[in-house]
Amino acid sequence: MQPIKNVATLGADGKLGPAVLEALVSASFTVTVLKRESSKSSDEHYPPSVKVARVPDDLNVESLATTLQGHDALVITIKGSQTEVQKKLADAAVRAGVRRMIPADFGSCDSSTTEAQELVPLFKHKADLRQYLQTLAAQHKGFTWTSLVTGHFFDWSLPFIHIHLADRRADVLDAGEHRCSTSTLARIGEATVQVLRKPEVTENQMLYVQSFCVSQNAIVKAFEKATANDKWTVEKYDADDFREREKARASKGDAEAVEELVYYLGVVDGDWTKKKGFAMELLDLKDEDVEAVAKDVVARFS
Repeated sequence: MQPIKNVATLGADGKLGPAVLEALVSASFTVTVLKRESSKSSDEHYPPSVKVARVPDDLNVESLATTLQGHDALVITIKGSQTEVQKKLADAAVRAGVRRMIPADFGSCDSSTTEAQELVPLFKHKADLRQYLQTLAAQHKGFTWTSLVTGHFFDWSLPFIHIHLADRRADVLDAGEHRCSTSTLARIGEATVQVLRKPEVTENQMLYVQSFCVSQNAIVKAFEKATANDKWTVEKYDADDFREREKARASKGDAEAVEELVYYLGVVDGDWTKKKGFAMELLDLKDEDVEAVAKDVVARFS
């Protein structure tokens, strides 16, 4: 298989997109940022080597296919809920001869499990998208895909992972000893690069990556050390009670409760080291040090 050189990406201005774009550029890929015609976001902050291509707001497949001509890979970092948009992108990628697509599946949770799909409807859509990509790959020999499952984004929103930095307070489920895999945004960028560098061994599968897999208690201790050894207040919640409470709220349309169920799943069923597709060695990635990462996060978020 020829090396992947030319990469198109959609979602470069989102929460994950900038880190992935930086990693692609640093790895010397030739990168084209796809932007909808109505997008008001500036192009000036992109590195000089990055090209920008405007695409129709409705993401017409024919127009997209024309834009994607000559690209080896397509990396999508829009909201994972936009599965119908991603199906259009996949159809366009097939028409354009794109060889690898990485969908917006950078999940906090393993969306393939029955419990995840029952608690969070979004994960059914993610599973449906993967099935769609599998079908396309079976029908078109030159097209392949890779999904990356990353655990919670460690340095995106601290309140989402129940770390309240200003208050020196954290929440844990049960005794705080559930081990779960989490990833920094930079690590997700690294993993994306490694998938594209190793196309033969990463094609048509879900791969699990992490910055580290530690208990919630270990994360709290790392933040205590990073805040001049301040003693943090820790609130403990019974995991089953937490799930049932948030499930009831979510059934009434509470969007915040859905986020809490994602948090719950990423803690109680988030140990990627036990997964068949655990890919740290495959991708030549090493675990990061949780204390060093916490120190960096405190410096940036304070």
